[in-house]
Amino acid sequence: MASKSNPPEGLAQIGRRIRALRKLQRLRLLDLAERAGCSESLLSRIETCHVMPSLSTLHRLSQALRVNVAVLMEDPQDQTCTVYSPETRPQTAHSVTAEGDGSTAESLVPYTAEGRLEALIVLLPAAGALCGPFSHEGEEVGLVLEGTLELIVNGEAHVIPAGSSFYFRSDHAHSYLRDSHI
Repeated sequence: MASKSNPPEGLAQIGRRIRALRKLQRLRLLDLAERAGCSESLLSRIETCHVMPSLSTLHRLSQALRVNVAVLMEDPQDQTCTVYSPETRPQTAHSVTAEGDGSTAESLVPYTAEGRLEALIVLLPAAGALCGPFSHEGEEVGLVLEGTLELIVNGEAHVIPAGSSFYFRSDHAHSYLRDSHI
C-alpha cells in the first residue's frame, strides 16, 4: 500500500484528478461512488492515493464523471506534435490486489481538451479476471500482440488470436479476457 506522503506518481495523479473533477461537478463522494457503482470507502482511498483503481473501476469513474479515461491518466497537452518513447508514455499499473486486476495501460495519444481520440496499450494478465463490461463514447480498435483475447461485445463473444485486430463502437457494452478457457 502506498504511503500518503509519497505515493507513486501514477496513483497520485489519478486520485487528484478524480477528486478535482468530482469537486468541479459539485458531487459528494457518495454521489460519485453511486454513479460509478463502487463504494464510498473505495473512492475515498483512490482519491487519497491509497489504492489504484482497476481498469473496470477507472472506466466506470470516467463515465460517471463524463470524461475520457485519458483525462484521469495524464495532463492536457497543447503541442503540435507529441512523441512518446516506451519510457515516457504515461502508464498506469493496476496491481493485483482486492481492487487491482494486474493490468497496465499506457497512453499512446496525449489527452487534449478538444481531442476525442483515445489510444492505449493495455496489458492484461494471462487468464485474469474479466476486464469490463465498459460502455462509453468513442470507438475501439485493437491488435492482439500475443496470446488469445476473448472480446465480448453486446453479449457476443469473439475469440481473437495473436496477429488479429478488432474494431467496434465503444457505446456497445464490452469486456476483455486474455487467454481464457478458450
